[in-house]
Amino acid sequence: MFFSLNKKLIYTITVFFLFTSLIFIYAFYILNANKIREEQKSAIARNQQYIELLYQNISLRKELSDIKKEHPVITLKPEIGNLVQPQDLNEKQKQISLERKRADETLKNYDDRYQALAESFKIVLISAVLFFFALLALWILIRIWVLKPIDKLSKVSRLVLDGNYASRLQLPPDQFFSDEFDNLMHTFNSMLDNIENGIREIRKTESFLQSLIDSIPDGIRVLDEQGNIIIANKEYYRQINSNENCIGHKCYESSQNRKEQCPYSLFTCPLRALREKKASSIKFIQQFAAYPNRHLAINAAPLNIQDAQGKTLNYIVESIRDLSEDIRFSHQQKLSSLGFLATSVAHEMKNHLGSIRMITEGLLNKYFQNRSDEDEEKKYLTLIDKQLVECINVPERLLKMAQFSQEEQSKFSLQSGIHDVISLLDYEAKRNGISISFQTPQKEASLLGNEADFKMMIMNLMQNALKAMPDGGSLAVRLSIGKQIKIEIEDTGQGIPADKLKRIFEPFYSQGHSSQHQGTGLGLAIVKSIVEKLNGTIEVKSKPGLGTCFTIKFPLK
Repeated sequence: MFFSLNKKLIYTITVFFLFTSLIFIYAFYILNANKIREEQKSAIARNQQYIELLYQNISLRKELSDIKKEHPVITLKPEIGNLVQPQDLNEKQKQISLERKRADETLKNYDDRYQALAESFKIVLISAVLFFFALLALWILIRIWVLKPIDKLSKVSRLVLDGNYASRLQLPPDQFFSDEFDNLMHTFNSMLDNIENGIREIRKTESFLQSLIDSIPDGIRVLDEQGNIIIANKEYYRQINSNENCIGHKCYESSQNRKEQCPYSLFTCPLRALREKKASSIKFIQQFAAYPNRHLAINAAPLNIQDAQGKTLNYIVESIRDLSEDIRFSHQQKLSSLGFLATSVAHEMKNHLGSIRMITEGLLNKYFQNRSDEDEEKKYLTLIDKQLVECINVPERLLKMAQFSQEEQSKFSLQSGIHDVISLLDYEAKRNGISISFQTPQKEASLLGNEADFKMMIMNLMQNALKAMPDGGSLAVRLSIGKQIKIEIEDTGQGIPADKLKRIFEPFYSQGHSSQHQGTGLGLAIVKSIVEKLNGTIEVKSKPGLGTCFTIKFPLK
């Protein structure tokens, strides 16, 4: 229960005043009550004695007067009955006078003491009144110097507690004298300034971090140990098709529209999986309720943070990628590659079939003009057979390129593989004004591995080189054998900027030179994977405007 300091001071001063008053009264009573009672008893006794003597004196005077009337001359003996002599009567009168004086003095002393006691009581009463006014003045000063500043501090503190960080204490103008409370209020305002600046910086940082994660193309979601969402970006809201704030909601409420935890048999729960497997990260595919036909690749990893008290807080960070766009780009890339290959195949077969047609027409002309020239017929038939073999080899090379997924290991010729790729790309290169040269040693170079993988690697590198030269140029492929087998693919294209050169082998990082040639960003990542699979290394050198050179090295054994 709140009990203000003002009330405390009032009640304390009142109780203290009453207590001290009682102590004063009690002490006054203890010190003077006995004396008063004794004086009262003594005065009463003297008064009684005085009254008795006075009564005896009156009686004696009356008797003496009566005797004188009856006996004008009489001699009194010392004692006759109850009568006394005149000498004794005079002494008795003197004694009565003395007692009367004593009684008068006693009464006077009693009056003086009573007056002194009354004066003392007045002094005590005046002291009590002065003490009361002193306490009242003290309370007023305490209220002005202590209670009012504390009340101001309390009001501003409540405003700050309610979130009004712009509240400040209204300080008086510059004073000649200042006390501790003035310094405290100045310090309190300075503290509020620091708090407001700190909160402003925190909000600025939070806004920057939120904008940062909002700029990430993947959905980002951060969960605590209970599965509550504490951070989410715009892409995640798009994936769940909702604009409602999901911060503080359960993960299964926002993504699966469920009221209870997802069953383990139907959904992969990152909280449970990371807790049981104790892995650094997990990957899984999931569908959200908003778009059940979209497949989402979710990468989840734990995040452990220590708070100011040293307590470890456990979170889970999820990166959610919508595979629909990647699949669409992949299909577009495949269709583009198929169209490119179909153009090359059609051109190759068209050339060979055109040659066959010309030879056939020549044979027909020879046949109708001079049927006896058999050597000429054999020559033409040999050329037809050769051209047909070339036509058959074109789809065979295409079929070999399609065997990318096979894992069979065999020894294959590098010269033959590179030549097949050049044959497929030669038409496209010539159409764009690009000349292709192939330098190879006399010695046969071979590798143990998957030939289709090797051809796919060369195909990707050469296609990238062709795309980098939209206005024509030259593409040189060099194969050499020394301590290692080295393959160099160098173009005279646009080149790659230095700041992007380190990232070209990252998955989904596309370095297309135009929107027409923008791909999925997987080509060079696949190339690097194939090179490492064949126990090789790959390096790249590039200068913007001069061209790019990829160097691949394989061990001899």
